[in-house]
Amino acid sequence: MKKGLALALLCTTLLVACVHEPMNKSTPYNPQTDARVRVYFGVSTHFYFNTACEPQRGALGYGGGGGMAVAKPRMLHLANTTIGMPVPEDAYRYYDEYVVKADQPLTITLDTGGWSQVNGFVITETRQHVAGSFVPRPGMDYEAFPGGNKGSLRLTVRQLRLEDERVQTEPMTADPAPLCR
Repeated sequence: MKKGLALALLCTTLLVACVHEPMNKSTPYNPQTDARVRVYFGVSTHFYFNTACEPQRGALGYGGGGGMAVAKPRMLHLANTTIGMPVPEDAYRYYDEYVVKADQPLTITLDTGGWSQVNGFVITETRQHVAGSFVPRPGMDYEAFPGGNKGSLRLTVRQLRLEDERVQTEPMTADPAPLCR
């Protein structure tokens, strides 16, 4: 009986943690001082604000550095959180959009791999990590997502703009973000 209760409590706690929404999705957008960034589901993605380097992770993961987890692999709650960004024709199906401060460096980290269990089988993938930084401009829209050849991970950032009622994309350069000292 106690094991069943403990298991139910653990499952409830995990479900509540999975439903938690990052807090700045609903931040009001001011195109004079802000930019917007879309991230796609599938890899663990983290934003660090007003820094061009990657802060050291805390003992429990991303605890330090004033950053925030913005995307992670998920099976439940696949609804997109949108704030009005234009969507290009080649957009992936599931994503979240965020308001960020413009004219300040934004460091983005991507993490893939590790292990998972599906139908009783343990699946392991090589862990990969990449960190990049760029400075969003006021009133502009961007996408950040993983790129690279099979087996290699890189951060892809592109700017979005409307031209003749079509969304055009322009690749951006994200500088490598070293670990902060």
